[in-house]
Amino acid sequence: MEIAQVRHWTWAAGARDGGWVTVEFGVLVDVREEGAGYSAERIEEVMLADRLGFDGAWLSEHHLTPDGMLPSPLVMAGVLAGRTERIRIGTNVLVLPLHHPLRVAEDVAVLDLVSGGRIALGVGQGYAEREFAAFGADRRRRGVLLEDGVRRIREAWSSGDVTPKPRAEIPIYAAGVTAAGLRRAARVGDGVIIYCATPADLVARRKLLDEVVDDPPPLICTGILHVDDDPDRAWADAAPGIAYLEGEIASYGGTEPPPLHRDDYLVGTPEDVAARLIDLHAATQFVHFAHWLRLPTLSHEAAVRSLELVARRVIPAVRAGVSR
Repeated sequence: MEIAQVRHWTWAAGARDGGWVTVEFGVLVDVREEGAGYSAERIEEVMLADRLGFDGAWLSEHHLTPDGMLPSPLVMAGVLAGRTERIRIGTNVLVLPLHHPLRVAEDVAVLDLVSGGRIALGVGQGYAEREFAAFGADRRRRGVLLEDGVRRIREAWSSGDVTPKPRAEIPIYAAGVTAAGLRRAARVGDGVIIYCATPADLVARRKLLDEVVDDPPPLICTGILHVDDDPDRAWADAAPGIAYLEGEIASYGGTEPPPLHRDDYLVGTPEDVAARLIDLHAATQFVHFAHWLRLPTLSHEAAVRSLELVARRVIPAVRAGVSR
């Protein structure tokens, strides 16, 4: 897919070069308990991302976690909308089978209106058995519930009878992992969201998407990225958080976390990571790449340092590289 072809699908309205949409970049906002001032530093970090020109901030949803990981992304989206000016705010992802579609349609429509049209809805079918059990939702029907939920949300927005009417069409993106999940995501979403921790896994997931879907919609890649002028410090800062995330994901699936190999991850100097992102774009044709703004266990100072380097040295290099 050529860059010019994704103009209609741009996730945020601000990333343009000569009238054409360029590759966009966002941050995954990992909100966990920090003692006093829950999420205060995360909000400050998103405000910085807004000032630095990032295109999007994505909020995840999990429940019953020991570390208090964000269970209410739409509530936090309203907070961030009130503290930022231009960055678009989305969910990555809202576990739609745990929610009533009409409630979601109304909440997102209100967010769209109060944010000046800066809201996107990313949805997924979910997978954690304990979350479905807690909400009394039928995990066996999660695929059907996702498809039906997206349909009902779109109907609510288009009719205007049962929800405030959004300013404009709100994009809905859908996440997928398996062949069946990717087919479903491509069928119901304006774009497909793929999360993988490593570039190699993102490339493999893109290949699977191409195998199971003819003419897939635009791809939003999300993964792990951390930079520092000192590559050894970059890895030392990032490795504990990566291990935490890989262990957390493995626990949901009842598997063992993979061994960590430094070269597998987008961690290093800004120049090294930019070069690898250019290669990743060539292999996946992502239209938007979002990375963990602050890995678990990472200090606020290290997160800010990395964010500034990404904005000033990684993103310009990648956009120049993919536009050649």
